[in-house]
Amino acid sequence: MMEKRILVILIIFILFFLGITGKAFYEQVIMGPTYASKSFEIRTQQFPAEEFKRGDILDRNGISLTNTTYQDALIIFPKLVKNPEQLVENIANTLDIEINLEDLEPYYRGTIKIYPEPIVIYLDENSEIITLIESWQEPGIVVAPIKKRYGENSLAVHLVGYLNYEQRGIKGLEARFDGYLQGSRAERIVTPITDARNNVLEGLGYRIIELEPDPNRHDLFLTIDSRVQKIVEEAMDTRGILKGGIVVLDINTGSILAAASRPTFDQNNPTDTKGYEDNQLERVIDYKVYPGSIFKVITAAAALEEGIVTPNTKFVCTGSSPYITCPREHGELTFSEAMERSCNTTLVEVGLKLGREKLEEYMIDRFGFTPEENKFLDSAKARANGIIGQEIFKVSPLEMANMMATIARDGYHQKIIDPWQTRLVKEVRGRQSTITFSEIPEFQKIYNQKTAQALKDILKATNQKGSGQNAWVEGFGSAGKTGTPQILQSNGKYGYMAWYTGYAPLEEPKLAIAVLIEEMANLNKKDLQGGRHAGPVFREIAEKTLRLLDTGS
Repeated sequence: MMEKRILVILIIFILFFLGITGKAFYEQVIMGPTYASKSFEIRTQQFPAEEFKRGDILDRNGISLTNTTYQDALIIFPKLVKNPEQLVENIANTLDIEINLEDLEPYYRGTIKIYPEPIVIYLDENSEIITLIESWQEPGIVVAPIKKRYGENSLAVHLVGYLNYEQRGIKGLEARFDGYLQGSRAERIVTPITDARNNVLEGLGYRIIELEPDPNRHDLFLTIDSRVQKIVEEAMDTRGILKGGIVVLDINTGSILAAASRPTFDQNNPTDTKGYEDNQLERVIDYKVYPGSIFKVITAAAALEEGIVTPNTKFVCTGSSPYITCPREHGELTFSEAMERSCNTTLVEVGLKLGREKLEEYMIDRFGFTPEENKFLDSAKARANGIIGQEIFKVSPLEMANMMATIARDGYHQKIIDPWQTRLVKEVRGRQSTITFSEIPEFQKIYNQKTAQALKDILKATNQKGSGQNAWVEGFGSAGKTGTPQILQSNGKYGYMAWYTGYAPLEEPKLAIAVLIEEMANLNKKDLQGGRHAGPVFREIAEKTLRLLDTGS
């Protein structure tokens, strides 16, 4: 009896094993190609309802800087098209777009019949065309809104950058943080509702389905405040700044609140205009030009700190010196007045008294500027040009604003190290984790409090009664310095750039701003001046931003 039971159990086990093995063989060998075809069929019967698979780039308050928008598109599902010849003709007649009939027809991979993947055609805003398309009564097409990366009024386009046709970052943050932003799949799809015979079900048609979040996407949260960014960009455009850069720093943290460049470009068509490379040039962080008289601030700080001068030390400006000339003969004036009036000969005289080693110590070691090819070492003539910012050192608007923030903080300096990360990106926030950047350099005191107060008083007076009067911010006060470096133009003639950098308010300073203007509408470059043209831009941005920060609107 026991042997019979064992035999029955053994037979049952063998039959069970054969059943499992047979099913696996049937599924993988017999039905494998069919399932592969079905898998491909599912893929070819859905389409991403977004043109990108990336995380977003947002300001400090979570507002998108890409201004993501939607655009209607005609999506063709070749497998579901019932009358391909008529569809090709309709598209050509209505949209003036040629589609090959072969693009809609199936082909074979072995014994598997394969249909082309969906085709998308973006449509202009035209309700009549959409109505006409719907009248074709073709079940294999649908007009659906596709999520596009960039809207028409995106802010900070030079910081954000843009994507290539493969949706990879090419410029700006899109390129620098491409590895974080890049996702692996769509989060939103358009899909038809069909029966077993691939007929689109009447009344159900197509659906847009929101999928689970893509775990590989990360969002960038910046230090930028989009409200301040808008103030800056509107000021540049309304005042006719055709070429230049402006940056606004938070003095307390050193982070960038706004950064804008002109000319600008269309992120959706970045290479479609003449001179597109110049249009795409970011002119705040990495772009450097000569600073002009703004650089006199460093000589002043060094001379005050080293006891070479006091604010009341007297000089005589005759309009010329062995190495440099002055735009006007100022006569007798104090050191403070020399700074207020931006007197070249006085500052060169003081700078040469400091000597090469001290100038290098303050300009390079303390304030962190880098000379071009060690030209600063060459001669007294070269040092004279360096003192007035005409040669030797090229600087970015970010560096100029950072210098002014140092002065506003009474000499507490913050080095600029990897600014795209430490000054601009607050955190990278993923679907499952967050990366916070905390490598911002600490503040270091680079001169004493007596020097700090004297320098602030001088720059305040510059705005009250000197070359920076157009930058005075009523109700808040401001301090700063103008600059008008001479440049050699492509036509062989000399022109100028206009600089202004300063801080506001005077009490408990909040903002450090640098304005660089290389070209303005309806103005010859030989007529550009720092105080006259860059100063008012500073004033407008500072006043509007301070009121915004005080009132929230």
